[in-house]
Amino acid sequence: MAIIRIQHIGIVVRDLEDTCAHFESTLGLKACDFRNDQGRGMQLDARILLGNECWLHLVQNWNPESRVYQFLQEKGEGLEHIALETDDIESDVGHLREIGVPIWEDRILDANDGYEAFVLPNQLPGLTIELIQSHDRSWYYPPEKENQPISSVMEFMRMQHIGLVVENLQDACNKFERLFGLKAQDFRNDQGKGKQFDARILFRNQCWLHLVQNWDPESRVNRFLNSRGEGLDHIAIRSEDLEHDVGVLRENGIPFFQDTIFDANDGYEVFIYPDQLPGMTVELIQPHVHSWQFPPE
Repeated sequence: MAIIRIQHIGIVVRDLEDTCAHFESTLGLKACDFRNDQGRGMQLDARILLGNECWLHLVQNWNPESRVYQFLQEKGEGLEHIALETDDIESDVGHLREIGVPIWEDRILDANDGYEAFVLPNQLPGLTIELIQSHDRSWYYPPEKENQPISSVMEFMRMQHIGLVVENLQDACNKFERLFGLKAQDFRNDQGKGKQFDARILFRNQCWLHLVQNWDPESRVNRFLNSRGEGLDHIAIRSEDLEHDVGVLRENGIPFFQDTIFDANDGYEVFIYPDQLPGMTVELIQPHVHSWQFPPE
């Protein structure tokens, strides 16, 4: 496989304008590149830049035949897919066909955002993977925004990871390796009060997919699994000054879990729950000496 990076994370929303306003008022994350000419005229979309050359793609769609609308009807608002950028989509799709993995409509789509192929959740743990190869009409990450803060009020520089809740960690890791050549690492069995297995898959743009199997009925992760099934439950944004960011949240009356900064194994953490955002949790994280880091090249 020729995977370059995570290009974007797709989130399904009911009201694009309201959602974008909410991300800006809650986290200072301003949407851009609004469109109303996608999805056969039955879609509004925009994006929020997240650093590391990736973005959150927000989509409101009302076409009953579309994948996005069907997700909304089945699960409600939330994180629906990850787009992996490739420099050889023909080869990647050929590999999937060779191992008997179906792709949506059995074809590579020449779409506005790039050449695209979709592997649906029946082949993966509760998420869609979009393979995308850019062309001359594609969105790209603006060069002038690289290495710049992504929030107007918070000390955010980039997305750190995406959280994926799974029923069986080893099975999920095996699927990612078999389908996409993405090998998990850093397996742990000592997290979540001893009721969790986790691992991560690294991507070249300084972020990772965090896969978590948890069987503690009181945990956020297990509650997500029981209510929505396997799937993408949160994104983690790296803060350069978490105390400052928490002060902004409190000043603006934005509640966060237990009104607490947690000194956890992976860093200092704050969680803003889905009652404040469209069907997703946002974790704010400031690393410390014990945190997972991105390995040096």
